[in-house]
Amino acid sequence: MLAHVNPLENAAVVRLLEFLSDQRPWYRSLWGIGVVLAMDELYEGCAAMRQGHLSEASVKRVAVSLQKRVGAHPAFNEAEKALLRQQVQQIPRAEGASHFGIRELSAQVSSDYLSRWGRAVASGKFTVEHFARNVAAHLLDAGFAARYLHDFVKARLDSPARISLPELCEALQAEMRASPRREFNVLLAYTTKPDLLNGIPASWLRGAAVVDWLRARGFDTAGVRSPAALVLRVLARDPIGAAQAARSESDRYTARALIATGERLNPVPWLWVEGSQSPAAMKEDSRGVSVRELYREDRVFSASANQSVDAALELLAHLEASSPPAAVAGGWGAIEGLLADPSDRASAADNLATLVTCSFPRAELTRLSYRLASTHPEQRTELERAPTNRERCRILAQMIVDRRMPEMRSVSDQAAVARIKKLLSNPGPELQTIRDAIGESFHRLYRQRNLILHGGRLDSVALTANLRTVAKLAGAGMDRITHGHYVQNLKPLELVAKANLALAMVSREFPLGCVDLLEAAD
Repeated sequence: MLAHVNPLENAAVVRLLEFLSDQRPWYRSLWGIGVVLAMDELYEGCAAMRQGHLSEASVKRVAVSLQKRVGAHPAFNEAEKALLRQQVQQIPRAEGASHFGIRELSAQVSSDYLSRWGRAVASGKFTVEHFARNVAAHLLDAGFAARYLHDFVKARLDSPARISLPELCEALQAEMRASPRREFNVLLAYTTKPDLLNGIPASWLRGAAVVDWLRARGFDTAGVRSPAALVLRVLARDPIGAAQAARSESDRYTARALIATGERLNPVPWLWVEGSQSPAAMKEDSRGVSVRELYREDRVFSASANQSVDAALELLAHLEASSPPAAVAGGWGAIEGLLADPSDRASAADNLATLVTCSFPRAELTRLSYRLASTHPEQRTELERAPTNRERCRILAQMIVDRRMPEMRSVSDQAAVARIKKLLSNPGPELQTIRDAIGESFHRLYRQRNLILHGGRLDSVALTANLRTVAKLAGAGMDRITHGHYVQNLKPLELVAKANLALAMVSREFPLGCVDLLEAAD
C-alpha cells in the first residue's frame, strides 16, 4: 500500500494502472509515446530524411514537438533542456554533432528516467496526468508488456509493506535494470503440417517430440495434438512480452506462407513460453480498433454502403488484426483516402484528430453519467429523466460546473471528473491540447507508413509503440465518420469543416458547448 494517504499520489498510481489495463477505452488510453523514445524517433528521422524517406517538414514536426515536451518535463534538468534546444534549433543533419547529441542525451536520460520521476514526485513537481502518461509510456516503450507491469505495480500496492510513490518509481527503475531484453524460447504448434517444397525444416519438432518438449518444461499436455511445431527465439523483457513477440512472428510466417503456397498455416489456439507456468492464448492481443456505429445502425451487412467509406473500413481492419507493416499501411490508407486534402496527404492526420477531439467530452461524460447513476440514487433519478444521451451529458456537465457533483467512489472516476472540470473551465486551450496530442499520434502513423513503403523499414524504433497508441484513436475517428455518413449524410471533409468550426467557437463563457461539439458538427 502507499505509505502516505496523499490524494495526488494515490490518483497518480490509479491513473498509471489505468494506462496499463487491457480494458481502458480510447478516451482513457495512452495517446502518445514516451519522451525517451521521442528522442530516438528524432534521431532515426534525421537519418531517414537524408535517405529521402521522410521530408524535412515531417522531421521538423518531430523536433518541435520534442522540444515542447522536454521544456515542460520535470525529469530533465535545465542544462539538458538547454542542450536539446541548441541541438534542434535547426533540423539536425545525419551524422552531424547535433544528430549524435540527441542520441547521447537520450542515453543519459533513459539510464535513470524513472528515478528522476521519483525525485520530481518527492519535491511535489508533478501532475497526475503528466506523471501517469509519461511513466506508463516509458515502460511500455521499453518493451514491457502492459499486463506484466500492471501485476508488478499491483503486487507492491497490495503488499503489507508500505511504499511511497517515489519508492515505487525506484522499484520500477530497478525492474528495468533487472529485466533487460533477453531471449525466450516459445513453442508454436500447428494442427497440420505446412505444405513446403522440401517438407518441414529439420529444426522443427514432429509428433511425439512436441509433447516431450512441453512435458520436459512442466506444461500440462492434456489435449495437445500437433504433428509439427517450431521453437522460436524471441527477445523480450518478460514472459508476457515474449508471447506477444511470438504472435507477431507467427503473423509474419502466416503471411509468407499464404503468398508462397496459397494455404494458411493452422496454429493451435495456444503457445508456450519456456519458463511460464501455463500456455498463452494465440489470439489474445487486440489493438482495440472499434467502429461500433456499424452495429448501432445495423450496417454490418449493408448492401448500400458508400464505396469510399466501405473501402476505408476494409483497410482499417488491417490496423486491428494484421502484422505491423500491413497494419500501418492499411490504417493510414483508410485515413488518407477519406480525409486528406488533395495537395497535402499529411493533413489527414490533423483532420482525423479534430473529429476524435470532438468525440472526447461526450465519451467521458457518458461513462461518468452511468457510473454516477449506479452509485448515487438521487442523481440517478435526475439523469434517467433525460430524453437523450446528449441531455444526460449536459446534466452531468452542469453538475460539474455548478460544483454539485458528488464525489465518485472510484479514484479513477474522481480523476476523470477532475479532467472534465479542467476542460469545462477553459475549453478552448484544453481541447487544443487534446487535439495536438492525438494529431501527433496520427502524424506518427503517416511517418511510419513512409518509412515502410518508401524506405523498406520494418524495424523502426516507434513502430510497435505507434500501433499501440493509434489503433483505438483511429477506430474512434472512423466511428465518427461512419455516423456522419449513415446518419447525417455528410462527407468526411464536410464533417471535418463543421468540427473545426465547433472547436473554434467553444469558449469558457459557455462551457456546455463542449457537450454539443458533436451536434455542432452535425
